[in-house]
Amino acid sequence: MSADAPGHDGPQILLSAGCLFHLPLKLIARIGRDAGFIGMELIMNSPKLNPEAGLEAINEVLPIRSLHAPFRDWADWGGHLGSWKATTALANFLPHADHITMHPPGTKLANMIQNRWFEKAYDLPLLLDAKGRIQFSLENMPWAVGSPFSKDPLDKLMEQCRDKNVGLTFDVCHMGVSGKNVMEAIEKVPMDLLYNVHYSDAVGFTEHLTPGVGALPLDDFLQNIARRGYDRYVTLELEPAAFPDDIDETIEVLIQLRESMEEQLAQGQRDGDFAAKIP
Repeated sequence: MSADAPGHDGPQILLSAGCLFHLPLKLIARIGRDAGFIGMELIMNSPKLNPEAGLEAINEVLPIRSLHAPFRDWADWGGHLGSWKATTALANFLPHADHITMHPPGTKLANMIQNRWFEKAYDLPLLLDAKGRIQFSLENMPWAVGSPFSKDPLDKLMEQCRDKNVGLTFDVCHMGVSGKNVMEAIEKVPMDLLYNVHYSDAVGFTEHLTPGVGALPLDDFLQNIARRGYDRYVTLELEPAAFPDDIDETIEVLIQLRESMEEQLAQGQRDGDFAAKIP
């Protein structure tokens, strides 16, 4: 975590700007601040988000601690690599930012031809000119059910993370809509590899639902990672439809969600501390 982040014991809860992307960014920051979040994960949805964009004012309202690299329209940045370099340049500029989540390039032939650089890259922080505090992670995407004899895609992704000197962003709802058992999946992830968690519910193929609306064991999930000593980011990432139109009511909903997340994380920490004391 950033050296200037407030002292903490355990995971830090961020608000993804994508939760309220239909609102002005400064208003999103104020809502997140008033709801008690420690910071924001900024979605890079336009090349206009750059060091000249006046984000210092946003950062003063709610610190931008994590960035989410572009996941569409890469040509606007001059290609996939260009979009990641632009995200890194902005993270280098923002004083509280210390993490970037990235979607791995697609596996379709056209994408792979365009993104050969990714296959050859073995040190993404070095390639992208990141300052020393910036950590990167690759996010698990929704996976189609494959052959029972093929390698588990989570295993493949974790190998890729190790090869490229980055961590993993574990998206809980992406794992759920892939038909995977999220508790079995997170047990496979070493905590030293886990840099961020994208947190939301899912049912069937519907994702980014409010926790408790879908079918995922989210309370158990949060307790699991806290019990195992996870102390990086947990990012609330919901669809805007999850929130009321009224700003004050939205803040109240976010307060309730944050407090519920904190309660489950605290319970996991207590369980971990208790287990550590048992001879």
